[in-house]
Amino acid sequence: MRQSDTMAIVESCFHGQPASCTHNCPFGLDIRALMDKAANGKWSAAYKAFRNAVIFPAIASRLCPAPCKSNCQRADIGDEPIDLPLIEQAIIEYAKKKTAEKYVIPPKEQSAAIIGAGASGLACALALAQKKYQVTVYEKSEGWGGELREHRDFGIFDEDIGLQLSAVNIAWQFGHEVKSIDELAGFDVVYLATGKSGDDFGLLSSHDQTLYTTASAKIFLGGGLSGAALMDAIAMGTAAAGRIEAFLQTGKADAAVTERRDCSRHVEHEGVENAPRIKPESGGSYTEDEARQEAVRCMQCDCAACMASCDMMDSFRKKPKKIATEVYADTQASSTFSTRSLTRETYSCNMCSHCKSVCPEGINIGELFAMSRRNRVETGVAPFALHDYWLREMDFHTNVAAFAAAPNEKCEYIFYPGCQLGAYNPAHVLKTYEHLKSRLDCGIYVGCCGAPAFWAGDYERLNANVDYIRKSAEALGNPVFIFACATCETMFSEYLPELKRTSLYELLADSGGLKPGSALTDAAVFDPCSARGDDGMMGAVRRLASAAGVRLEELPERNRCCGYGGLVQGGNPGMFKKVADSRAKMSDKLYIAYCANCREVLLSSGKDCVHILDIALGLPQSMEVPAISERRRNSSFVKTELMRELEDEVFKIKPQPWDGLALVIEKGLAEDIDRKLISEDDMKEVIWNAESSGEKFFDEADESFVACLSRRVLTYWVKYRVLPDGVFEVCGAYYHRMSFSGAGE
Repeated sequence: MRQSDTMAIVESCFHGQPASCTHNCPFGLDIRALMDKAANGKWSAAYKAFRNAVIFPAIASRLCPAPCKSNCQRADIGDEPIDLPLIEQAIIEYAKKKTAEKYVIPPKEQSAAIIGAGASGLACALALAQKKYQVTVYEKSEGWGGELREHRDFGIFDEDIGLQLSAVNIAWQFGHEVKSIDELAGFDVVYLATGKSGDDFGLLSSHDQTLYTTASAKIFLGGGLSGAALMDAIAMGTAAAGRIEAFLQTGKADAAVTERRDCSRHVEHEGVENAPRIKPESGGSYTEDEARQEAVRCMQCDCAACMASCDMMDSFRKKPKKIATEVYADTQASSTFSTRSLTRETYSCNMCSHCKSVCPEGINIGELFAMSRRNRVETGVAPFALHDYWLREMDFHTNVAAFAAAPNEKCEYIFYPGCQLGAYNPAHVLKTYEHLKSRLDCGIYVGCCGAPAFWAGDYERLNANVDYIRKSAEALGNPVFIFACATCETMFSEYLPELKRTSLYELLADSGGLKPGSALTDAAVFDPCSARGDDGMMGAVRRLASAAGVRLEELPERNRCCGYGGLVQGGNPGMFKKVADSRAKMSDKLYIAYCANCREVLLSSGKDCVHILDIALGLPQSMEVPAISERRRNSSFVKTELMRELEDEVFKIKPQPWDGLALVIEKGLAEDIDRKLISEDDMKEVIWNAESSGEKFFDEADESFVACLSRRVLTYWVKYRVLPDGVFEVCGAYYHRMSFSGAGE
């Protein structure tokens, strides 16, 4: 992985960039920060920030035409723009500490001549003198100021110029008109700032408006002489000083060139209240309180759409570009976890693309975390235990429970229910297939799309599964895949784009022949995150529900991840619960889901939820979540029925020596153990191994045994008692995310 790979994803992000008002400011003044200081009455700090940006604050506050106002986003919601000039004048008036900027650095031997003591020349002279260059200013009149000398407020400007120049050493040559550039041959560099219609010494035609250079290597030009207005001329003087310094240090003026970022974008301001402009009661300047009130009107415009909308981004509060930097930096860490700064965030992302949907630039932060997960797996430093359960489930569904067949070996359509639909309710698969094959030349393929491997970052496993699906599709005649799961369809569109696809729900809504049945009168449709952008699928689900007489309510937001995505439950259980609970509370209505995983998560969060197939097929509507072991039995039952029907064969799972063990588990404890993703089969294997080998601990306090079994990256522990009839009472179960060397497999 290269740093350019991660930064390319967030390159267009403008979170933290200057606001749109700053974009219009010739000085690039950070108006957002300035208004924050003013709103809090931090006048001296505000003065320093203002002075450092505009060079001569008294001049800028009175004469700047305030182009920032035309890009003030207060106008977007119908208000008047912030009155920045009056606030700037208040800052100058109420700041108690107004001193010139002084740099304690060694003097430099190089010298610069400034021709013209107008605004641009003064700004350039000040900037160079602050860096301790030897600066001499030549001015044909008897004082500084240029065109400002004719202004009625020149007394104020003169005082401000004197203050800002008071901390630097500049040699002044007033009343000295330079007739020829040759007079200044002894200087290392010259800046021409003779003002509008001033003498350009024949160099204006060669002026570079970006670098301020001319045809003469050491002569720079800017200000009113180049046609700049007053504020632009001042800003140009400072910028030219930067180019001059680069030239003096490197011999090239372009060494200091930085491209100015377009930060003119406007952001959403939903929920922001209108606030009228504060008008000074005196009719002139603001009082301190008035200035603060006007500054408070600043909405601190910045794009934070991802942080405001994503639970994970809101929790960790890291800017997208910082995340991109850390994703790369983590790949350079020498140890597994101790020097990695992004592990928890990496495994807290649902990878649902919601951030992309709300980002005005369409940036998908999930892509960064996918890169991080993949890199960790490929380099062997991933926390493999976080996803072990789901990868073992994927292995089960792509091997033991997998099945693909067609009535006539090849088919025009193939029903692909995914791995979880039948696991939660076999009727969802069997009844749906019965309906489809009665109307279409349709086969069925029960398997896993590979989403768990993708979420875990295990691309070797993912690619192997994709290749197997591709070969299976070829053997079936490359039929049209009918998807009941939006995640499966998304995975196929990404990794198997050559295969034809359609939505089960669109076929059902359009085909007729259904016998919908539901006691529901009102409900809300919960759209899975993976269905985002699939208007056909989402619309079909609503048509199916409406056909059954259900009045539908739309949730405030569609396609929000239920929490299952990205396997966050393993990496950050707290985040998983936060997201799941939030989704369950989006409406008081019962939910209709069309993702088996969404339905499980919502039901587990206490939200009544039915599957759209219950309604469309007239099936009983249960609010129960099957336990882990029951899900596997359901999947095996689906395969058994399909093999019997399509191949006239009997499916038998390879028996295990612990299958016959009988367990007794109190209901509440059983639910708790299931939430820990520990199955009955896991506990049976632990107990059988302990009873067979004698490797167990005896707890005299309650006459129970404690035993463990290491499997790959997890070690399971079970506390149990042996009842008189040979039944085992489970008293508790948990696991460690580690394995013991030499322990059983």
